[in-house]
Amino acid sequence: MPRVNVFAYPISEYGQDGPQLVGWFNPDSAIKYDEGTRWDGNNNVSVNPVGQFGHQALYRTKGGRWVLNTWSQWEGSEGKYEFVDDATAKDWLLRNDEDDAVEQWFGELEEEAGPNLGGRPAVGTKVETRLPDDVLAALDERAKAEGIPRAEMIRRLVAASL
Repeated sequence: MPRVNVFAYPISEYGQDGPQLVGWFNPDSAIKYDEGTRWDGNNNVSVNPVGQFGHQALYRTKGGRWVLNTWSQWEGSEGKYEFVDDATAKDWLLRNDEDDAVEQWFGELEEEAGPNLGGRPAVGTKVETRLPDDVLAALDERAKAEGIPRAEMIRRLVAASL
């Protein structure tokens, strides 16, 4: 295969414009990453969001660009090749269990990644207590005057009294 054309599919205010040729690459000199699949109970389907009959492959060109190839098994449908940015390529590689490729092109993977569900790191052991409204108001007023949060004010006052 000598050359594959790469298109952009812009969307204007009037709807999707026709594809625009934005470049090409030689797949014989590129590195190809095949999609991951999962068993859905009937078929092996792509792990990518392309529907039951859709497929994808990702290429790293000789020039260092990423090209996403998307196609379908539906008769009459055309495949397409699009340039994608590094973030999209990294996400695709991670979703398709290509961890070695992620480390090769983007550096070492963290041991764990995901949302921080616990807020800020713990300062110490959590202690709960009830305070009368007037004491709490005085505490808040002093914390505000010193420009610190209530919890920090409590920590300082307790530490100073020990």
